[in-house]
Amino acid sequence: MSCPWKQLSERRMPPLPGNSSHHIFNRRSGSPDIYLNPNDVKTYLSAKPWILKEFVVKHYHLEEIQEWFAHSEHNHPDHSKTKKCQLNFEKDDGQHSGGYGDTVQSENLLTTIVKGLEEHHGIPDVLMPTMECLARTVQTDEYFLFMVGVENHDLQLCVEANGRYGWYISYYKCWVPIALEKKDWRLLIGYGWKLSAFGPCKPKTTIAAFAATSKKGILTSDILGDERFPLGVGTNDSKAKSVMCVPVLQPNGEVRAVLELIRHYTSEPFTLKDYQLVSRCLLWIGIAIDKTQACMGLTKQREFNNFLLEVSRVIFDDIVAIDTLTEHIMTFAKDLVQADRCTLFLLDGQTEELYADLFDEGLTKDGRPIYSKKKQIRFPIEKGIAGHVARTGEVVNIPNAYNDPRFNREVDVATGYTTRNILCMPIVSRGKVIGVVQMINKNGPPHIFDQNDESNFRMFAIYCALALHYSKIYSSIQQSERILAVTQEQLHYHSTSTLAEANRVVARWCKQNFVIPANFDRHEFDCKQFERFLPELFIQMVHDLFGPDTFDLTVLARFFLTIRKNYRPIPFHNIYHAFQVAHCMYYIISHTPGLLTNVEMQAAFFASICHDVDHQARTNAFLRKHTSRLGSLYPTGSLMEQHHFNYAMNIIQSEGHNIFAHLPLNIYKQVVSVFKHMILSTDLALSFGNCAEIRDMVSAGTFDIENHLHRSKLLSLMMTVCDLCAVSKLWPTQRGSVEAIYSEFYEEGDLEKKLGGQPLPLFDRDNKENQAKEQVFFISKIAMPNFDILSKIIPCVEPMLEATKDNLAQWEREGRWSEYIYVGCC
Repeated sequence: MSCPWKQLSERRMPPLPGNSSHHIFNRRSGSPDIYLNPNDVKTYLSAKPWILKEFVVKHYHLEEIQEWFAHSEHNHPDHSKTKKCQLNFEKDDGQHSGGYGDTVQSENLLTTIVKGLEEHHGIPDVLMPTMECLARTVQTDEYFLFMVGVENHDLQLCVEANGRYGWYISYYKCWVPIALEKKDWRLLIGYGWKLSAFGPCKPKTTIAAFAATSKKGILTSDILGDERFPLGVGTNDSKAKSVMCVPVLQPNGEVRAVLELIRHYTSEPFTLKDYQLVSRCLLWIGIAIDKTQACMGLTKQREFNNFLLEVSRVIFDDIVAIDTLTEHIMTFAKDLVQADRCTLFLLDGQTEELYADLFDEGLTKDGRPIYSKKKQIRFPIEKGIAGHVARTGEVVNIPNAYNDPRFNREVDVATGYTTRNILCMPIVSRGKVIGVVQMINKNGPPHIFDQNDESNFRMFAIYCALALHYSKIYSSIQQSERILAVTQEQLHYHSTSTLAEANRVVARWCKQNFVIPANFDRHEFDCKQFERFLPELFIQMVHDLFGPDTFDLTVLARFFLTIRKNYRPIPFHNIYHAFQVAHCMYYIISHTPGLLTNVEMQAAFFASICHDVDHQARTNAFLRKHTSRLGSLYPTGSLMEQHHFNYAMNIIQSEGHNIFAHLPLNIYKQVVSVFKHMILSTDLALSFGNCAEIRDMVSAGTFDIENHLHRSKLLSLMMTVCDLCAVSKLWPTQRGSVEAIYSEFYEEGDLEKKLGGQPLPLFDRDNKENQAKEQVFFISKIAMPNFDILSKIIPCVEPMLEATKDNLAQWEREGRWSEYIYVGCC
């Protein structure tokens, strides 16, 4: 780099003004024809086109000129397909005060810039033709365009390769020219401007560096005498005298480029109007570039969003099939970053291995990639680039695979495929790597995976992670469903009565090989004394209520036998309690003919025998408190009652057990609805409000048996009374029932203590001496109000109410006796 004095001492009067040769470094001096090179002539003639016109018209014929053009079109590439922008000019007829031959047509200029950017041309490709336009407009001897580096603020000079378009390739943020003869498509990027490193943007160096750092335009009439720029324009043999440097500023204040326009000492200096013209143009150009790039950014973001929506739709449509899902992920990943090949490895968390069985071999069909299903390959995460990504969760972007020691060349040797560059990225779900996508060989400019590819794929990887995560969950659910189906089949076999068992019951029934108890039609009947004949007695109740031809005997027998099997052998809520409740409902219905419809009778009776099926000897409160599986299954409402209904329906819907199969579909739905209502009514917590409402209606004389709502409440009251019928049995039966229920209560209380809680007194065996008092309270405050109000609507319940009063008196006597013994012992 020479000083201004050296520049001055080396000045010569050239025969032609102009010094636009692209090779601005290490220029030789001293040769008398140093300025008579082709580029100098071209630049001079570009500035003085009329001289070329006069020379051609004077020395050449039209045929020769036409032959030139024909030969040029035949041998030269079509530059209309290059990234260079063509600008339009408008003649000003010399009206400009500077006497310009051509002026810039502002509308065409800005339109061309916007169009160039929208067509994805680079900033240098858009600005260089624009600078040519401005240079000719202000009659510049030479000009230079400097691009300002974003990160290090270096100046990069835009030049043409020998006056024509050159081939170039981007590599590690620098531009490397490639000879025109080397047209290897893997290296070719396209036509364009070559960027040459020039120097840093530092004050007190060159005029271009000053303009870049100060962000202000500069007009100097004598560059050699201006102390602000010790290095002048930065060339060794410049003939520059008047220099104009104007930055291309964006609205945010950043400098994108600097235009340097030069007039030699043989030309007139630039005027203020020249500077104003160029400044105004570059101001609008900076705004146009910024706004166009912003719109392009929004357009690209919208396109990317649409891409992600399409990805989501396709991926989640096929989330059930892991192979199909893998194919979609690989296809979209390739399209997203324009990769030639793609591989998806999934991570086995147990073995710490990556595995894949779907491979991209570059095959296509109808424009769509085809993936080969082969034997699964596995390798530990300690090996290879994919293993490194799986182990660290880092992104690996390798511009040159053969220069990276982690790359395994053996694969290329074996397959004949050449790996140039690799982008390997993790798929992360819930903070853990669940897979790795490895993309090979970028197709399209700049032929290496860049930061934009990494950024886009990070967003895409989120969708991949979601799809893979839920695919695994769905696969687990499918496997669980298969296991459940097998388990249910086993349980069904062991918990369902056989057809042979049902046939034996039917045979005994037909032969009447059983005795109907004498008190079978009375409320005090105790089924425990007739355990052997419960199936036959159940069929007898059905025949008495619905006639001999309503139900299939085999289905009826098999239904009861299976229900009996599915009542657990617990102290109170067992098959005997269920049979007592069903017999109580039989007693009420049979002694009140015409009270209920056939639908209500069937639903009420069969609900009675099913109402506690699979009871676990635990209360709803205990199950909810200790978050049992049933508590999770039925988070609201009556927990065990919902379970009883669903369990019963599973049995009814099993083959050979559907007791309602004879009903039309509409009637079947009605029966099931009432059936569910009756079972849910056995939740004692619901009985208090229902009993109070009916009592108020009966007292007020507003209860209407034909009213659907009143009728529904009556069915609930009937179910509650039947469920509590043990209090109306003879005293020995009543006493035995209380001992059984307390056995369940105390077992729950013991478990509560074991879990660190304190049970209620009713469940605490240490409070056993208060059993009689608790029974007095239960019968007088809970049971009797229900019996009392139902007896006012259904008279046959009156004997049950009287028997309940007798049992209450017995408990009162036991309570006084227990208190006497307790006081005496003290």
